[in-house]
Amino acid sequence: MIRFDDIIPDATRLGAAQRVYGIGRTVLHVAEIDSTNRAMILLGQSGAEHGTVLVADHQTRGRGKGSRAWFSRPGGSLCVSVLIRTGRGFQDAPQLALLGAVALWEAVADQTRIAAGIKWPNDLLVDGRKICGILAEAHSDPAGDLDFVVLGFGLNVAIEQRDFPDELRDSAISLSTLAGAAVDPTGLLNSFLDSLKVWLPLWESVGVSAFASTWTRHAEHLGQIVRITDGDEPITARLLGLADDGALRILDETGSIRLVHSGEIATGISVGRGPDQISMKHTGVLS
Repeated sequence: MIRFDDIIPDATRLGAAQRVYGIGRTVLHVAEIDSTNRAMILLGQSGAEHGTVLVADHQTRGRGKGSRAWFSRPGGSLCVSVLIRTGRGFQDAPQLALLGAVALWEAVADQTRIAAGIKWPNDLLVDGRKICGILAEAHSDPAGDLDFVVLGFGLNVAIEQRDFPDELRDSAISLSTLAGAAVDPTGLLNSFLDSLKVWLPLWESVGVSAFASTWTRHAEHLGQIVRITDGDEPITARLLGLADDGALRILDETGSIRLVHSGEIATGISVGRGPDQISMKHTGVLS
C-alpha cells in the first residue's frame, strides 16, 4: 500500500473534496510544493490509484507548456494535479488537456458565472487575459505502454493585479478581480472534479467527439485569422475547430485544410492574408 507521506511529508487529506470512489477518492492537500505534477508523477510511479488528486495553495516551481514556469502566489492560486489511468494509448494522452479545459470552464462558470474562453491547446482566458494553464503529462510502464497521465492546472483565484510579475501584469488576471468578490477555491475544486468525473468516461468511450462540441462552443478565435507557431515557420490561417484526434484544424493561405498537433496561437496578424481572403466555408468542429 502506498504511503503518501513518504513522497509528500506535509500532505493531509482534504476531506471537503473527497469522493466515495473514482476521481477524488483520495484528495491530498499541501500548502506549498515545488510542483504538483512532479509529486503526482512520483505517486503514480509508486502505484497511486486512478483519480488521486493533489492540491497545493502555492507552487515554487510550477511548470507550464514546454519549459515555461507557472507563476503562483500563496493564498492566491489553486494548483491541482490528477492521476488518470486509462485504457487509451499514448497518442490520445494530449487530448486530456482539452478535456481538462472543458471541465475547468464548467467549474469557473458554475462558481463565478464568469464565461471564459478556451484557447487551444491548454489555456483559459477572459478578455484575452489568462486565468488558467493546463498541462497533461503521459508516463509509460516498463513495457513502454501508457501507464498513467497526470493532468495538472494552475488557476489564478485571488492574485492581486499588482502582485503579478511585470511581464504578466497585462496578460494574466484572477477570478476574484473579475468577479469583484472573493472566490472559494474548494468550491472550484469540487466543481472541477464533478465535471471531470462526467467527461472522463465519455472520452474513454468515444474520444474527442465526446466533448468537441462543448469545447468548440467556448473556443477562443474560432473562425478568426490567427498566427500559429508550428515548428520553425509561423502559419497565418483561419481557425476551424478540432479534428477527431484533438489536433487544431486550420485553413491556410493556400486554401488547404491542415492539422496542427502542437504549437501556439497568437493574434494580431501583421502579415499574410486578411480575414476576407481566407474562406469561412469550411468552419466546423470535426473533419
